[in-house]
Amino acid sequence: MNILNKGKPRHKHMNPRRQWRKLLTALAVAISMAVAPAAMADMNGYDISNWQCGIDTATVPADFVIVGTTWGSGGVYGGCLSNGVNTDANRQLAGAVNSGKETGVYHYARGGNPETEARFFVDNVRGYIRKSVLILDWEAQDNAAWSA
Repeated sequence: MNILNKGKPRHKHMNPRRQWRKLLTALAVAISMAVAPAAMADMNGYDISNWQCGIDTATVPADFVIVGTTWGSGGVYGGCLSNGVNTDANRQLAGAVNSGKETGVYHYARGGNPETEARFFVDNVRGYIRKSVLILDWEAQDNAAWSA
């Protein structure tokens, strides 16, 4: 079935300069859409937890390193954790920075008072604010009180 619209005006031929501009604009947009996501996807990183004490972040084949710095609001021990603080974090971050890597620091939420945990995190990473990306690692199995 065809619908005829006899009242619709016919388009005149477009100016050749305008055609070229449109073509070049479309080509530039297509190239940027193809290249930009690929450039962003090429970064590789490492998530360093409290179980990786002693890792040499300067030599890991990565563009960035994210280091777990605090857990809960204290009272957590294991790996390099002492009272909820990663005692190897400063060395791990220094190795990454000195080798030209970007850094992030994260807090592993333990389901306590959110304000207390946030203060604990910020108090312990104060020297990395505006130098590293601050991240919250929230996992349901350790945060039943926050899941409801």
